[in-house]
Amino acid sequence: MKNILKVLNLLAVLLLILSCAKPSEPTSVEGSLSIDHKFETFGYARDISISDTHLYIAEDQAGYSIFNITTNELVSHHESFILETDPVMFENVRAISAVEDENLLFVYNQYGSYQGIIMFDITDKVDPTFLFRHTGNTSGIAQFQSAVNTEGGADVFWSNGSGYNFGRFDEYWLGSTLYDFQNSIEGFDVDESRIYISAEQLGFHIVNKSNGNIISTTDTDGEVLDVKIVDNYAIVTLRQAGFAVYDITDTTAPTLVVQKETNEYIYTIDIEGNNMVLGSHNGGVYLYDISDITDPALVGNLDSDIIGYTYTAVLHNNKIYASTRQGVYKISID
Repeated sequence: MKNILKVLNLLAVLLLILSCAKPSEPTSVEGSLSIDHKFETFGYARDISISDTHLYIAEDQAGYSIFNITTNELVSHHESFILETDPVMFENVRAISAVEDENLLFVYNQYGSYQGIIMFDITDKVDPTFLFRHTGNTSGIAQFQSAVNTEGGADVFWSNGSGYNFGRFDEYWLGSTLYDFQNSIEGFDVDESRIYISAEQLGFHIVNKSNGNIISTTDTDGEVLDVKIVDNYAIVTLRQAGFAVYDITDTTAPTLVVQKETNEYIYTIDIEGNNMVLGSHNGGVYLYDISDITDPALVGNLDSDIIGYTYTAVLHNNKIYASTRQGVYKISID
């Protein structure tokens, strides 16, 4: 009888150990985070773009919406647009990026008769005007960005499959360039002379911006899905293995500075000042203080039980905007 009790006690202890997070994982806590507002959406909020005045939301099968972030009011919602006399419905709006200085909005529609990157004039945000559609190398875009071009119009950047693409729009599409890396890639970051590419199971590439040649490839413990550059450091998400910080002073041989695990898989990363936010589907958002970039400190977490399954998280003016299946949350950093 005593032996049976000992076995039962041992099993109870083992079950307790197995049910707990690993010692290196952070505890899930709200910390310094509090929800300011929830932007109600018509579909899943798959991607967002934010300016000082407006929030643009890609809503998958429901099209896209524009909100005023000062008043939190809906400006307009768009499920279709008129090309000549024929309405064309969006199939799956998966990515969105606005360049307000040029009154341009870029919407990525993944499927359907109007698949591709669709450009709008948003001088009138209530009724944006269709300008152009680009379809070259636009199947399965993983990450999508745009920025002002100093000579006019906007630059557009995207990754899909094994390719990193960049093009320019100024009244009309001025062409694009493809760098092909022969393996699947995801997120990226760019500085004056280099591109930093997350290459999933291969780790991350540092690439010569002028010709697309790989300078170095760094192997990692997990699958790299996103990367951001801060001074001479690269911070990479490692999906199942948390995230890591690398010293890239020598771009030919980056060195690991620190790696930290999380309770859930990590997919996206954004940085503003000393704040870093990680987007985790089931884990919601994690906020880290990176004032000491060699030792990021967890200061808050809102998981999917609170904000829903999370696609991405963006920092803007000391707020977190989390796009989820429940809508977009504006989150204060206290």
